[in-house]
Amino acid sequence: MATKLVLFVSVMVAALALPIAKGTSVEVQVGPSFVPCSINGSLGVNVTATPAFPNAQVQLQCGAVVVATTTTNANGVFSFSLDFTQVFLSARVGLSNCNLVVITPLSTCSPTLPPVGVLTSSIVFVRTDVLGVRVVLIFRAAGFRYIPPT
Repeated sequence: MATKLVLFVSVMVAALALPIAKGTSVEVQVGPSFVPCSINGSLGVNVTATPAFPNAQVQLQCGAVVVATTTTNANGVFSFSLDFTQVFLSARVGLSNCNLVVITPLSTCSPTLPPVGVLTSSIVFVRTDVLGVRVVLIFRAAGFRYIPPT
């Protein structure tokens, strides 16, 4: 259901891009989102007891293309803010094919976790904000899970 909504929003923004007034920008925002220092990405019952993954590199990957990279802060939180054309033209795929990938080894945040594999999360559409001449598509991480190496 969420994937269909994201696809619908992507198509609608692309379709509306031509008639939007000159000077109007379309922005894609992801976050703020939390990256847990956990193999299953679970926040558990007590969210405040879940350790954060500080200084982790997080990529926004659309298809096989890395569209953007950022780093989590000391609390394991990150966000992205991108021009829609940057996402659409660099990846040439809809936002429904985009995922967040933590490329920093899990063992960096805890030596008991595997040194190989990645945490990954799909993105979930939250809402659209229209701020003057800016249209902002807001997404968040759906929840990170561990993907072992193949």
